[in-house]
Amino acid sequence: MGNERLPERVLVVDDEEPIREVVSTLLSSAGYKCKHAGSGLEALALLDSGEEYELMLSDLMMAELDGIGLLERTKERYPDMPVVMVTAVHDISVALAAIRNGAYDYLCKPFEREQLLATVRRALENRRLKLENRAYQTRLEELVAARTE
Repeated sequence: MGNERLPERVLVVDDEEPIREVVSTLLSSAGYKCKHAGSGLEALALLDSGEEYELMLSDLMMAELDGIGLLERTKERYPDMPVVMVTAVHDISVALAAIRNGAYDYLCKPFEREQLLATVRRALENRRLKLENRAYQTRLEELVAARTE
């Protein structure tokens, strides 16, 4: 068994289908596996279906459940999954609110392919490091417990 990794799964959430298509195509061509949702509620249903995602890319402005609402509910249930918010609103306070609510980062539409891929790579690397660190911490605690017995 080699160390080939499974493609990382990205959930793309946007109420505009052309944007979902473009983002998914860009990410798929870079080796990511994409699923998309046309609303915040659809995204939550996908997340709750048991399928796992390493990253969520979500539009900020959507009907029903907006990006911030989706972000808050996602962070409660899946604290290790980074969320990158996408917005057409060039209002820094909106982006800061997203970051304060737990978003990893945000992108302003329209964005370049490289900008998207670099943000996704950084978010996934950050997630990997956090998980490795937690595993290391757990292993260390087990070693200390074993030694002190």
